[in-house]
Amino acid sequence: MRIRKPDETSLVVDLTHRRIFTNNRYELFRLLNDIFTTLCFLKGSYFFFTSETKTGTIMFIIGNANTLLRAIISIIQRVHMEWIEEEKDYFSTSK
Repeated sequence: MRIRKPDETSLVVDLTHRRIFTNNRYELFRLLNDIFTTLCFLKGSYFFFTSETKTGTIMFIIGNANTLLRAIISIIQRVHMEWIEEEKDYFSTSK
C-alpha cells in the first residue's frame, strides 16, 4: 500500500489491485471518522443490552470523542482551504 498526495487537496491510496482517489482528503478523513464513530456507538449500544455496561460506556466515550474529532477535522479543512485560496489570490495579483 502506498499513499501519495498529488496536490494540496487530493489523496491517492494505491492498493495491490485497486486505487482509492479523493479530491478532498479532509472529506475522506471525516467519512472514515464517521464510520468509526458509528461502529463505536453501535457496539456500545449492544453492550448496554448485556451485563457489560462498562464496555458499553467506554464505547460511548470513544464515539463521543470521535464526534469531537470530526468537528476538529472540519475546522482544519476550512482553515487550510482558506490558506490555499489566499495563496492563489496572492500569487495571481502579484504578477
